[in-house]
Amino acid sequence: MKKSRPLILTFSLLFACTICKSQVNEVKETQALPSEHKVLKEVNGDLDNDGIAEKLVIYDTNTETEMGTERQIHIFKKKNYNWELWITSIGAVLPSAHGGMMGDPFEDVSIERGCIVITHFGGSRQKWNYIHRYRFQQGEFQLIGATISYGSPCDYFETLDYNLSTRKAIYKKEIDNCEENSTKVINETIILKKKPLPKMNGFYPGDNEILFPKHKAEMYF
Repeated sequence: MKKSRPLILTFSLLFACTICKSQVNEVKETQALPSEHKVLKEVNGDLDNDGIAEKLVIYDTNTETEMGTERQIHIFKKKNYNWELWITSIGAVLPSAHGGMMGDPFEDVSIERGCIVITHFGGSRQKWNYIHRYRFQQGEFQLIGATISYGSPCDYFETLDYNLSTRKAIYKKEIDNCEENSTKVINETIILKKKPLPKMNGFYPGDNEILFPKHKAEMYF
């Protein structure tokens, strides 16, 4: 038993050093994060196609707006043992009270095929759901896709599927008559004029209009 004590002591010291080192790294990694903000969601993934995962954090801030507290997106790059702030974006995540009776509209964020995907949900009797996709290109994150739905049961549902890269916008409306157990469906597809893609920083979901002239329909993404 006495012969095993030096070995046990060695492993104990190594384990303690490992814990200390990880704690130091953790401090370094979180050092740049604003302590006064609340983390809503944190995800990791490769956003600039360099084979190295970035860290994306969505914060609820203490900055008040007309629709509740402001949200911010912070994206960090890993350098050695540190997470260094790379990009800050404001606007793409809706304020805390924008969901109306449904409360906080922020639902989720994920990284899919190198794109940031942000989902929102809100409304009262008539519900709405937003999905926005952002890709890092031309040195910044740009909006490349939006899927919007709006409506309520036994009334109607409208959907918009908008590919900003191809400029193709697809509109669909389902009109439900629950008393007669019938549904009427209308569709319209248009190609919009070419224009610069919206930047993620400063973009406000639901505040951008598309007109479908055939059915005189308006959709907001």
